[in-house]
Amino acid sequence: MFVRSHRIVTDQGIVDGILNLDEGRIVDILPPTARVAITVDAGNHRILPGIIDTHNHGTMGYGLMGEQADPEAAVRGYLKGLASQGVTACLPTADFALFEAIVKVAQTPVDGAKPIGIHSEGPYLNRVGEKGIDTGHPDIDLKHVQAMIDTAQGMLKLVAIAPEIPGAREAIELLTSQGVRCAFAHSNALYQEALASFQWGITVTTHTANVMAGIHHRRMGGLGACLLNDEVYNELICDGLHVANEMIELMLRVKKNPFDKFMMVSDNVPMAGAPIGRYHLSGMFDVNIDEKGYCLSDTGRLCGSTLPVIRGIRNLAENLHLPLTEIVKMSSRNPAQVYGAPQKGRLAAGMDADFIIIDEDYQVLKTFSEGRCVYDAEKDTDLFNPDFLKACAVE
Repeated sequence: MFVRSHRIVTDQGIVDGILNLDEGRIVDILPPTARVAITVDAGNHRILPGIIDTHNHGTMGYGLMGEQADPEAAVRGYLKGLASQGVTACLPTADFALFEAIVKVAQTPVDGAKPIGIHSEGPYLNRVGEKGIDTGHPDIDLKHVQAMIDTAQGMLKLVAIAPEIPGAREAIELLTSQGVRCAFAHSNALYQEALASFQWGITVTTHTANVMAGIHHRRMGGLGACLLNDEVYNELICDGLHVANEMIELMLRVKKNPFDKFMMVSDNVPMAGAPIGRYHLSGMFDVNIDEKGYCLSDTGRLCGSTLPVIRGIRNLAENLHLPLTEIVKMSSRNPAQVYGAPQKGRLAAGMDADFIIIDEDYQVLKTFSEGRCVYDAEKDTDLFNPDFLKACAVE
């Protein structure tokens, strides 16, 4: 299979060439003059490494939170929806009740993004933030932590936890001893407390800057610790809404080797792709999707996101004027390396054939996972879950 483009984003820069694919891998990148039968001609449309979204709760009306009537169908719909947004691999960010379904689906061919692990954001979080709303936290149960590990059957890759909760250190040590990364998340911990938690084994920071104590010129807060520790990896929502562009620029300047340490995430929820309006999720509260893409509670608290990582790529490229060759390290290469999929995340010989074709407006035209086209904008035109609007839209 041969895929042609004048603009392929590679480690060596943006090149004019032909991707030579075989058995789901990139054999090599041929010069544009190579005499081969072109299978897909992208013309001047750009080809980027497939996005690896490691923090995503749902999309296109499919969610991984709460009870699902058909869990496996929900997971498959979710993975197909992700493919429409340029995601080729992911860590589904799911409630414990969905772990078994994700494991089962991951063992079968998937018509969408490929699950390369599971991310559990919590349940041991300390929900605070810039609006000072504290809703308490559950007590840590190490038996439940072990059940999470066992049920995931080796797929649990990341657990987000607030380190100031009593028992957090023991939970972190249990998880890391069994190969699960831990993330600093939804925490009111200040600078020294956060630094201590990194010593316990935390190696990732969840949606950095959001829902953590911020930087003050006399108190560095948890955020200061996340940026000044050069060993931890930082998730970042780059849509320009969750973190102001000026702050994104400051974070990239502060962090040593930032393009090796930041990982772009969406934090999408099932409303991603839904029309502007008010929605109710069973067992939770009403949220409001506005014209900018904010997902807000009635108190104004951010509740995840409706904008995919490709929107963040566009923001960084068009508004912060960062080169795509650096951006794709954060959207693709870094998460692949951190979460044990080194054969993904780059367009180079020997790598998995995970890539996307986008137009000038950063709209995804085609998505390929391991050489298979899992999304085609001309054919896959009706992916939003029809049952979602019936069940969740508030008149």
